[in-house]
Amino acid sequence: MDDTSIEKPSTIIKVANEKLIPQLIVGFLIVIAGIAVLPTIIGLGSMLIIFYFVNSSIEVVRFYPKYSEVKLASIRPRWQILDSSVISAEVKDKVLFLQINDEEKPRLRKIPLAPFTEDDKKSIVKYYQSQANKNAK
Repeated sequence: MDDTSIEKPSTIIKVANEKLIPQLIVGFLIVIAGIAVLPTIIGLGSMLIIFYFVNSSIEVVRFYPKYSEVKLASIRPRWQILDSSVISAEVKDKVLFLQINDEEKPRLRKIPLAPFTEDDKKSIVKYYQSQANKNAK
């Protein structure tokens, strides 16, 4: 048996449900229109409904004691960002720009903040800015 333990995130942030509700409503409207008028569009409405459930279940940002993980979409890979690698964190036009050292080379990561609640936006920005400030010392 192995002595490794599975680390659990201290905080999990998902997309705000109120940002996804329009997608669900449009999906249902398209399905209803498909049943009533044009059956070929039922598939499109069904896909929107399925994507609503997929997107609402994605854990976009996970904070761990020494690193964080970011997954912006279901088909995109998860980024692992070491707390010690964060150089700077700036917000411009509702996007968090993270400058990190990834394997000793600088890399820019962009995290759109629009899908989150105001409290989640503040906690994400505060977390990364505190890591950047800690690493600048």
